[in-house]
Amino acid sequence: MTVKQVTERNDSLETRIIKTLTLMDQDLPTIPVVLSQIMHMTASTESSVTDLIKVLDQDQALTARILRVANSAYYGLREKATTIERAVVILGFDMVRSLAVGASFIHYFSPKNQYENFDLNAFWAHTTAVGVFAETIAQELRLTDSADAFTAGILHDIGKLVMLIYFEKEFSQVLVRVAEDRLDFSEAEMVELGLSHATVAGILLRHWHIPEVLVWAIEHHHEPLKAEKDCSLAVCINLADFAARYIQIGSSGSPYLQPPSIELLKTTNLTGGGFKNILKRLTRKKEDVFKLISALD
Repeated sequence: MTVKQVTERNDSLETRIIKTLTLMDQDLPTIPVVLSQIMHMTASTESSVTDLIKVLDQDQALTARILRVANSAYYGLREKATTIERAVVILGFDMVRSLAVGASFIHYFSPKNQYENFDLNAFWAHTTAVGVFAETIAQELRLTDSADAFTAGILHDIGKLVMLIYFEKEFSQVLVRVAEDRLDFSEAEMVELGLSHATVAGILLRHWHIPEVLVWAIEHHHEPLKAEKDCSLAVCINLADFAARYIQIGSSGSPYLQPPSIELLKTTNLTGGGFKNILKRLTRKKEDVFKLISALD
């Protein structure tokens, strides 16, 4: 059975997504192996540089991409990193690991097809900006691990790509609803499908055994206050997502902004004025973000 045959059946959307993800392992067998091993390191406190190198040795193109990012203008290193070991010394193990996750997802989930109503380059620019901003917010507010924030930021909209690639008809319906009713993307999804890209992302990431702390945050990044567990990482992504759209870096598929609520800001001990100051500082990082986007491309 092919992915197309699954998507044409009359099962519920969630059931078809789960079946499709099972087939994706057959279509793209290297993704679960490389990514699950890297992501396992995210959940383990015992992972070492040697462990990371062993995984990256399976994908020399990914290794080269990470080194290109490490040596990019974004980091402004005085001395070039020619090996992963050197990159770890300069950037830190957690950051190199996060770059490996982000670079591999961008590489594997960059469809060869072009989509008329959805700009993939703008999409990845947006997610990269969210990763950078989430990392910065986590550091400034001391909310959560900054490397986790970077990883979760890059992956936060991965559910949209699953919908775009495997459920293009339904995805197009959401885009139409966004345009016609001037809704935020997640609101339009619930109206059209009764299922959000955040839920789709949760299905995908759990299917690949991604650490639960990241999955939980990504699933709840639009409504972090409804999360039953610690919502600090989800809050970081939510604020970073708003910042990337406010500063207009890339596109998430919807131009309509919903500012963070006062209740959400209170969880970070921020006032509206305090968040505006953060937005000003993030705006000054815009050029740096584009440098990183260029290196990841």
